[in-house]
Formats: sequence, C-alpha cells, structure tokens
Amino acid sequence: MTIAVLALLGLAWIGWPVWDSLTHPSREQLRAEAPWVLGALVCGLALLAATIWRDAGRRHDVLAPVAGLVLANCVLRAVLSPSSSGVELVHVLPLLAGVALGAPAGFLTGAASGLVSTVLVAVPAETLPSQAVVWGLVGLSGGLLVRLRPTAAWLAALPVALAAGVGSGVLLNLMGWAQETGSSTSHFHPGLPPSQVLERLWAYTLDTSIALDLTRGVTTAVVLLLVGRPLIVALRPTPGDLRVTTTQQTDQVRPAALERRGDRARLDRLWNEGTR
Repeated sequence: MTIAVLALLGLAWIGWPVWDSLTHPSREQLRAEAPWVLGALVCGLALLAATIWRDAGRRHDVLAPVAGLVLANCVLRAVLSPSSSGVELVHVLPLLAGVALGAPAGFLTGAASGLVSTVLVAVPAETLPSQAVVWGLVGLSGGLLVRLRPTAAWLAALPVALAAGVGSGVLLNLMGWAQETGSSTSHFHPGLPPSQVLERLWAYTLDTSIALDLTRGVTTAVVLLLVGRPLIVALRPTPGDLRVTTTQQTDQVRPAALERRGDRARLDRLWNEGTR
C-alpha cells in the first residue's frame, strides 16, 4: 500500500502538465514548492523503509541489501558520471533490487540513491524530487519480475531495461519541458487535453533525447546481461533467511509476520528449486 501511494503521488507530481496543462506550476512555483515536495518524499521513503522492516518481522538486516545497493549506486554515479553520450549505469542496481527483493525495495533503492548521489555530486535543483521519483519507478519496474525464477527474471529484465531507459527519458523531459512554451508541435501549450500533451511530449523526446534514452537502456541491458543472474541469485533471500533464529524467540514475533515468512519460504522453494 505504501509503495502504491508513493508511486501514484510521484507520478501525479511529475505528470501535472499532462493531467491538467492549464494549472501546472511555473518555473518559479516549481522552485518554491520543491523543498516541500522533497521533504514529503524523504518522509515517504522513511515510511516505506519502516514498512519493509515491519513486514519482515522487525528484522533490521532486511534493509542491509538496500543500504548496500544505495551506497554502490552513489559510488557508480560519482565515479562514472554520465557523459553526453548517454552511457550511464545508475539504473542497473535499482532494477536488480526490484527483481531480487521486490517493488518496494526497488523503489527505495532508486529514489534514495537518486537523492543521496545528487547531494554528493551536484548542486540540488528544483527537479531533484522528480528525478528521484523517476529512479524509484525504474526500480519498481523490476519488481514486476520478482516472482519469476532467477533465469527467467534475468532474461525478462533485459527488455524491461530498454523500456525503462526510454520511459525514464520521457519523464525526465517532462520536468522542464512544460516550463518552456512555444509554437511548434513539439512545444508545450497550456490548455491542451492530455492526449495532445502526450503527443507533443513524445515529439519533443524524438527530437531531443531519444538517442540518449536508448543508449541508457542498452547500457543497462548489457550490464544486466553480463552480471544480472548471479546478482539476482545472491540478492534473493533463501528460505533459511526467513526463519526465526535461535536468539529470536517465536513469541516475540507477531503471528502475521510468521505467517508471511512461511508463505515467502514456500514461494522461494517453488520458484527457485533446481535453479541454483
């Protein structure tokens, strides 16, 4: 539920020029409201992390893989900053987090690494909340494959990486495109219905960034092709990870959490049997 609310609110904020092109915020309004949106996003991510922790039976170690992936993604962005060619690797780890750990972990990895890495390598701008949400949505898309076996999930992640490259490019274009009106068919024009706004946005993407977006998607897919399957297997929890340890008494864990652990253990055995 938390992940659905975060994703829908994030898409509503980014897509404001689409669903109501007449009242979308100007550049000045966007700059003034960005700190409030950023604060709301940080609170939402904290709530999402707490939800993951609670659903795992209040085990702190379930967030360790997410924290490690966020740190690694920040290092990747700092060391391998994207150039004008569009070659960048920042979508790889959020996608893997979604595939291996589920949509909530994928969104948390993408959005958190987008926020933290931007603070580390650049001066945060009014577009930071939207950029973080886009990275989170990339991770969430990987969560669509979490129920597949490792090999099937690895192969299915390749076209998802390509689609995420183009889709994230369209969403990133939307952040600034609506603040620059014009008279051509690829410029934003207030008052148009959503269908026409999307047509103009797509035309703008084809004119400006589609090559970079495809390069980003291809780069992500190639890296996943090379290292995706072993990382998926390594990140996915085994049935043993979901048992109550000898130092954690059963009566200290809520019955609902124990039931979820048992269900997840059975699913892991069904899906992963014979693939390791």
